[in-house]
Amino acid sequence: MATEVFAERYMRYLRVWIGFVAIMALGNTVQCFVDPQLLKSKLYTVTPSNVNGLVARLFGVWTLLSGVLRFYCAVDIYNKALYNLTYLSFYLALGHFVSEVLLFKSAGFTVGVMAPLLVSSLSILTMSIGYLYLDRRSSMDTSDENKSLAAKLRSGKYKRKD
Repeated sequence: MATEVFAERYMRYLRVWIGFVAIMALGNTVQCFVDPQLLKSKLYTVTPSNVNGLVARLFGVWTLLSGVLRFYCAVDIYNKALYNLTYLSFYLALGHFVSEVLLFKSAGFTVGVMAPLLVSSLSILTMSIGYLYLDRRSSMDTSDENKSLAAKLRSGKYKRKD
């Protein structure tokens, strides 16, 4: 019983964290479209000549997509497909920023790069732990949607239109 309470609480906090990260991503999206120079000054400080309006808009759209995905995951945290895609999105973000610093050398270890590295790493860690409770909830929840709808139809709650 205590484990179930802890699992529910953990998933609730994880939901809040992912929602917070989604809201931050939406804010970053707006920044990419409003001030394309921000990427030069905050992220890609080593080779700012590689950053132009097109790059900023592409980065903005990518950030918007990941923010929307994370928002939906926060709303429906027990949806395994959304959870897996959100988990993957944090790996993609981590891989992108690590490769820009270490492989392509277009970014340095500035606050603008360290923040997404920290957020994606923490998110990967917390979502990895969340898998323990995601699977437990899924195995405890044995209701089948089709059976539930059929029972509602039989009970008269939903009337067929003939």
